[in-house]
Amino acid sequence: MKYKIFSVAVLFLLVLSCKNDDDNGMPPSASANDFVWKALNLWYYWQENSADLADNRFSSDNEYHNFINSKQTDELFFHLLYDYGNTDRFSWIVDDYHDLQNTFASINKSFGMKYGLVYINPNSNQVFGYIQYVLPSSPASISGLKRGDIFTRINGVTLTDQNYMELLGEDTATFGLGYIEDGQVLNSDTEVSITKVLLQENPVLHSEVLTIDSHKIGYLVYNGFRANFNDELNDAIGELKSQGITDLVLDLRYNGGGSVLTSAYLGSMVTGQFNQELFTQLTFNSKTSNNNRQYKFETEGKIYDNNLEETGSFPIHHLNLTKVYVLTTGNSASASEMLISCLAPYIEVITIGTKTYGKTVGSITLYDSPQDYYTSTDHLNPSHTWAMQPIVFDYKNSQSQSSPGMGIEPDHLINEIHYLENLPQLGDPEEPLLDMAISQITNSAPRFNPQTSAQARLFKTSQSFERFGTEMYLEKGVHLNP
Repeated sequence: MKYKIFSVAVLFLLVLSCKNDDDNGMPPSASANDFVWKALNLWYYWQENSADLADNRFSSDNEYHNFINSKQTDELFFHLLYDYGNTDRFSWIVDDYHDLQNTFASINKSFGMKYGLVYINPNSNQVFGYIQYVLPSSPASISGLKRGDIFTRINGVTLTDQNYMELLGEDTATFGLGYIEDGQVLNSDTEVSITKVLLQENPVLHSEVLTIDSHKIGYLVYNGFRANFNDELNDAIGELKSQGITDLVLDLRYNGGGSVLTSAYLGSMVTGQFNQELFTQLTFNSKTSNNNRQYKFETEGKIYDNNLEETGSFPIHHLNLTKVYVLTTGNSASASEMLISCLAPYIEVITIGTKTYGKTVGSITLYDSPQDYYTSTDHLNPSHTWAMQPIVFDYKNSQSQSSPGMGIEPDHLINEIHYLENLPQLGDPEEPLLDMAISQITNSAPRFNPQTSAQARLFKTSQSFERFGTEMYLEKGVHLNP
């Protein structure tokens, strides 16, 4: 298992070394802005829809330089995006690509837990948090926090929809715990102080086999399509296979996506009978359409290290299933939705939970390295460290169908926030979403009927304000050029 707490020294080792190009004498801000415009003009999926990215936008070099010098780098970036916040809800930029590299490897400063924030009642801006899951050996785990715990205040301050970012953004926080009784959120005297550390999350959180009636049900909690954990994912599937499972429940409720290749690998693991048939197809803009590509069901996978460099391969374990049950929420995004949509033409995919996020497009990382078409760190401009993660492709399944842009509606609607008074642990057969899956597998009545509650309204989740929380990207090493 790759759960690791990193020292600052180790973090520096993960930063890519780079060679530098001449910046043509531009001041750093202008140089960064020049990179933003030129790289987006080449790669951005909606380049043809953005008037300020048009090839004939400027009549002279002087007009161009005046334009790019008129804005700060991040302001320029968002100005150039097409219908930002609506059509494009996903492109982003960072001022230091070093941080981005660690995020790709699932290394972040963290308490070691994910949580949701829920409005305490419909007429208040006060929110409370509930813990969705806790990482093993993390500060949250060591402090005794667990899934289902409720917190109402941070450092003595009551949480609201206005102050949550500031309070939860602190490196050290004292969580004031609470509980729910008869539908009311109450405070307790218990407080837990924890400090964030650099932590690498293994997305394969939990795996087990539940024997119920004549069924051996494999249950896998998978929280991110991280290429550097491909082999751990395959090992987990192999262990379920060795125990002779008859059914599989994939818990993707907290999975914001990740690697397109890893999504294709998991599709191959679930099946096995469709080797080299089309899993998904990617389409780039007209300037970069040479990069349009297909991903197929495979029998062999690639191993990547934490720098996302390929280090080996492994034979893929195949379950050869004709039906799979997938647990979803609004946090299930991009590569999670890809898996559902791209398996659907081949096997029956039954979704349980709430509607998914709705992201049918993906990105690549662009650096200021024009010699490498902005896709490499080999010839970086030394005058700045800006990098972009803009949308550059969309995907469709083998039937040329896109995932729904507003999210995949579940076949069976059930929402875990309606059960926070006594929320079971992941893997407990009485956990509401898993219980519903078991009922569908065994053709029996669920223990809990789906509930609705005007009081239980989700505000935010920790995944939703993580910059990399809903990303879908191409694996490092993919050869891209116009």
